[in-house]
Amino acid sequence: MIERLRQPPRQREFDDPDERSTPVPRGLAALAAALVAWGAWYITTLEGTADPSLGDRRTVAALAAATAPGGGSDGGQLFASKCAACHQASGTGVAGVFPPLAGSAWVTGSPTRLVQILLHGIQGPLDVNGVTYNGLMPPWKSLRDDEIAALATYVRTSWGNGADAVFTATVAEQRAATAGRTTPWGGGAELATVP
Repeated sequence: MIERLRQPPRQREFDDPDERSTPVPRGLAALAAALVAWGAWYITTLEGTADPSLGDRRTVAALAAATAPGGGSDGGQLFASKCAACHQASGTGVAGVFPPLAGSAWVTGSPTRLVQILLHGIQGPLDVNGVTYNGLMPPWKSLRDDEIAALATYVRTSWGNGADAVFTATVAEQRAATAGRTTPWGGGAELATVP
């Protein structure tokens, strides 16, 4: 030790560690390689036969419902966000201001007429259950065909209404048939001409 102190300062110091002489331990490198190999094997052999309860819990029946009326859109949610402010969540409307949807022949009658109401809106006098309403319902043509079908189906089957579902194809046909229309329907008199 004393001899080391007598040496010049540079020779007294120990060498700095060198990374090249201390590589990643072989065991850690082997573990990393094994994990990568296992991950590649797992991904390539996965066939999608896993138990559906391990995923988002959708079943084959739920996925098939996407081809049913409304194409999988939620008519109740659309109604709550677009229509309930005026027609109320109960479908009873506001007396003298917004017409009820529950028990209305405009809702439960011709599905094409209801689709036209949703696509283009109404402005003018409309008789609903013996009461005349004279207001403006905005058009909802910005909604997709499957959304309008889901909304129409929801309205036709809620609050005691027992009408048939509306299909996306029906909405697409009605949209194409009146593609040039830019104004709302002129009340009940004009709507009565829609089949």
